[in-house]
Amino acid sequence: MVEFEIKINPEQRLAYIPKEIYAVLSNHAKAIPNRVAVLIFRDGVSREDVLKSLDIIKQDLLHAQEMEKQSVET
Repeated sequence: MVEFEIKINPEQRLAYIPKEIYAVLSNHAKAIPNRVAVLIFRDGVSREDVLKSLDIIKQDLLHAQEMEKQSVET
């Protein structure tokens, strides 16, 4: 999984969105925040497709966590 660092200007509250993310989102996006994360997805995408994508991301995060755990144990 690729991770991007997003810098936010504290005064203007503007963020630079890397072109790879912009290519997915295009000009219109929706965001759903909670206390520790924000889900950003392209406007017009079905909730079903967003949930499928979330499952893939979750699986990848769990896999990375397991690999980190194994590397610490060895």
